[in-house]
Amino acid sequence: MNRYYIRLQEASCHNCMRCVRACPTNAMTYLKNQPLIVENECILCGRCYSVCPHDAKAVISDFKTVLQWLEQGEEVIMSVAPSFVSVWPKFTSLSKILKNRGFAYTEETARGAAMVSRSYINLIEEGTMKNIITTCCPAVNALIEKEYGDLTDQMAPVVSPLIAHGRAIKQEHPNARVVFLSPCIAKYREIREARFAGAVDACISMLELHRWLQETLTEEETGDWEDFEGSIARLYPTPGGIISTLPHDTKYKYVAIDGVERVKEVLDALRTGSLSGYFFELNSCTGSCMGGPLLSHFKHNEWLGQSVIRENVDMNRKVSGGTLPVEMHAVWQDEHIFHPKHTEEEIDAQMKAMGKTSPMKIHDCGACGYETCRLKAIAVLDGKADPRICLPEAVRQARSLSGAVIENTPNGIVVLDEELNIREMNPAARNMVGMGMINPTGLPLMAVFPDDALERLVRMTGLSTEYIRIDYENYHRLIDHAIVKMHGEPYTILILMDRTEEVEKENRMRELREKTLEVTQQVIDDQMRSVQEIASLLGETTAKSKVALTALKKTIGEE
Repeated sequence: MNRYYIRLQEASCHNCMRCVRACPTNAMTYLKNQPLIVENECILCGRCYSVCPHDAKAVISDFKTVLQWLEQGEEVIMSVAPSFVSVWPKFTSLSKILKNRGFAYTEETARGAAMVSRSYINLIEEGTMKNIITTCCPAVNALIEKEYGDLTDQMAPVVSPLIAHGRAIKQEHPNARVVFLSPCIAKYREIREARFAGAVDACISMLELHRWLQETLTEEETGDWEDFEGSIARLYPTPGGIISTLPHDTKYKYVAIDGVERVKEVLDALRTGSLSGYFFELNSCTGSCMGGPLLSHFKHNEWLGQSVIRENVDMNRKVSGGTLPVEMHAVWQDEHIFHPKHTEEEIDAQMKAMGKTSPMKIHDCGACGYETCRLKAIAVLDGKADPRICLPEAVRQARSLSGAVIENTPNGIVVLDEELNIREMNPAARNMVGMGMINPTGLPLMAVFPDDALERLVRMTGLSTEYIRIDYENYHRLIDHAIVKMHGEPYTILILMDRTEEVEKENRMRELREKTLEVTQQVIDDQMRSVQEIASLLGETTAKSKVALTALKKTIGEE
């Protein structure tokens, strides 16, 4: 994942690919069995963070640093984005709580937004720009600089409300630490950019602050919001909120667009050169900043937040042009992200390598994170995607493989439902019980495998595999059963191993061994008798010889 701003929490990742599908710039890849971000292509729109259903994405945090500043007694001032109303409807209450927690001062970022609106009005009155694209959304700014560098001259040369407000605070409190309460991940990068250095020192998310303040959120402060010149700028985080702050003008037509996909459509239209005289309010988040990724944990409060804002602004008090108290100028530049070009031959070759060899195998389902198989092939060539990941092909191959195994294994396989009725029975199992030409689906277990001990084991709860050997006299089969419970499923699988021939062979071998032993013993007994008879004859002959030789010796001695 992104080294600094968004990181993957691998233990929580389910490899569901939602982040890959949600990424509007294809900066999110899936390689080495985990999602990864191509950092220089990421605009930090936060879509991957907000769509993750498993909280497997974590955002950079400055919160510990801010707490250290407070503990050290430094002057810390909080700039609160207008979208805070999604979490804390009363600014006075939030301001009081933060002061009790050590913050020197709390101020609405809407004050900086009012300065930005004044800058926009000055640009509109000058009327020298072909089109004016607002630059309040750092994700949109990054998108244009990275992917639409030829349109940077149509970006308003104006800093965002955050930077304007930070500079204004620093001007009045040069030694203060300015902390921004953010609904947006891209703001973390914005404050670290060299061109905006020194304006804001840290960002914290509304979720972090909410968790920190949970114990004191019950403290309520009555009273109205403080009014200030340009307070209508509190509308900035709502769709069309920037335009709502501006007086009507005949030089430019006002248009508001939110959501990266729609923003890209507008930028594509601007690239054709056919549009002029437009003021475009562009926001990467659907619902503008009220739909910011760091507010995703409070998304059901968005409508409450919008109503609270509108209750605390005077829609008739528009911002007017004029001088600004701080430097508002910003310079935008073409970053020109390189994207390799591939020939049709290379793309077609990759499609074939991925198994997309016919229209029937080109699914364009989007499950891999890419809208079409062709875009997936291009991503593979770019080194952004794993060519092996294709859900329809994986399902087909799994079915083909499992089907081949089940159909051809010599072991019988029987699937039982929770009522102990047969759902599936492979050919080997049917042949074991003489049902090769019969479909047993729906039959009770006991109708096919009539054994009380087997039924008791199948009905037992628990996930441990049980084993039992049964001699079925009616089938003339001796069968070993492995009883496997399916975790989380109402099914039981019986794996049948026919031991009939094996046992018969063992019996034949045992009989052969016994006969061999009998024959061997008979031979031994016969040989022992022969030996004994020979020994007896040899003993008798030896005795006679001894008598004769003794007589002969005596005769010779007498002579």
